[in-house]
Amino acid sequence: MKGRAYTVVILAAALFIISVSSAPGQLTIRTIDVAGDSISKGFNAGSAFPCANADQENYNWLTSNTHGNFFCTAGSENVFSFAERLECDFGTNVFTANPNHAASGARMLSDFVNQANGIKTFLAGEPAPRLAAVFLGHNDNCSGTLTKSNTSCSSPDLDPGNYCRTKPGAFEREFRKGLEILMSVPNTRIGVVAPVRVSQLCNFGAKSNCQGAGNCQFLWGSVSICGSLTRDCSSTRIIDAYTTVKAYRDILMQVTAEYAAIPEGGNSRLVLIGGEMVGGATKAQGTTFLFTDGPWVYKFNADQLSCCDCFHPSATGQDALAKLMKNGLDCSRLQPCCKDTGDALTDGKCGRTETKRFYYRGLF
Repeated sequence: MKGRAYTVVILAAALFIISVSSAPGQLTIRTIDVAGDSISKGFNAGSAFPCANADQENYNWLTSNTHGNFFCTAGSENVFSFAERLECDFGTNVFTANPNHAASGARMLSDFVNQANGIKTFLAGEPAPRLAAVFLGHNDNCSGTLTKSNTSCSSPDLDPGNYCRTKPGAFEREFRKGLEILMSVPNTRIGVVAPVRVSQLCNFGAKSNCQGAGNCQFLWGSVSICGSLTRDCSSTRIIDAYTTVKAYRDILMQVTAEYAAIPEGGNSRLVLIGGEMVGGATKAQGTTFLFTDGPWVYKFNADQLSCCDCFHPSATGQDALAKLMKNGLDCSRLQPCCKDTGDALTDGKCGRTETKRFYYRGLF
């Protein structure tokens, strides 16, 4: 079943590329919104003292639109967003949700369904073709406790043996629920984005922070910013964070492939997952699914982290994310990508890289 789903996804991607090349100049996305967390709200992307410590949505990688009538330039914040790159290519306006439906602190577990409903309402009233991006999972990993073992968590959906992080079954259940909502909107591309390999943060503990004094590790030790990972960046914490986020990424990839294989007018299969039965929704006409692994394999650098919290992307990081989501990611000697070797500590640090030419598509 999974093998067939992947085959359909590959064929669909190939057909999409053929259709685009046969109709140059035709804008294939008119309206954009996103289900996401603080990354998609541009939190602290300004990356300068005094720090905002708040959303700065005009910096966000997807829907920011600050370049005015000069379509092929970034705005004053120097983030050339996905939407702006589309406008540059096609010389016309793209409709974006303002504000978008992401929310700082959002988790797949507790927020995707509500965000999906908001996105559905917005997209249904705007021109097609449409894009609904899904970029969640970071807080399902990072909002847990400092201690690995806990006698009780606040919900049975949280793992008492893994820092009270979202259990994979609960993560998948809520992901499926949200997809059921989004796929009811016709002529919509549902672009599922793999989470960032957050465990790479521990490579940058020596970076200076701009919240006062000291480096990132000093800041992480003083303030709980993904504390289950960054409190001391021990090998155990890196391994646990990587293993958890990889489980989420694998779920996103496999379930997206499953939904991509559903024909127009067909229904999703009923699945008992996370203690609930989900599925049975109808796929609307012209609605497609794609998955991109770009952020998962992307090896980021210190300049792409906000010095305000050493966690969120800076303007440079937001711009890099926008570029890879629009143009895809070419792994090479000039742009080495994280390689999964099977060793969780090495892979959590992006300690081995892929330098052979390999391409990961984005959302376009």
